[in-house]
Amino acid sequence: MHRALCAAEEQRDIRVAREPIESYPSDAPLTDTRDPFWQARWAEGQRVAETMGFSLVQPDLVPRSRKAHELFLHAKESALARPALDAIFEAYFLDGRDIGRIDVLVDIAHSLGLDLTESKAVLDVDRYEADLARIHRQATEAGVTSAPGLVAPTGTLQGFHNQAAIGTLLDGR
Repeated sequence: MHRALCAAEEQRDIRVAREPIESYPSDAPLTDTRDPFWQARWAEGQRVAETMGFSLVQPDLVPRSRKAHELFLHAKESALARPALDAIFEAYFLDGRDIGRIDVLVDIAHSLGLDLTESKAVLDVDRYEADLARIHRQATEAGVTSAPGLVAPTGTLQGFHNQAAIGTLLDGR
């Protein structure tokens, strides 16, 4: 949805606010990539990616994304939210890297020009825990039950959608 949303934004010359949400509670078991539900979602995402001209690299595991969300919020404070989201997306979906690992995320932060030591500290101490809880609560109140989700005044999209479907939502139809 990230890439399709970017294309829809560019076409309309608008910017949609991004907020990170964790799909699974921290005490839930990690998702097995052989799980039929996950396989179906991955295939759906791959189909959408292929219509946009790129292919996803199937990862060996489905990491917890909370630390990646913390990096996104950290980068947002330095006006680097979009480059951070692009880099996290690329690391996981195109390079197959484990975005649940702090060392991987610190490398991404460093590549964005963020201070290495500060980024590591931010990720080590859960600086954005309250923000993530608030964002999750707001998403739940808006009816988002799974990621990715897109909320607009006219409705909500969840799961993988192409640029046309996202554009329809953004256009208020």
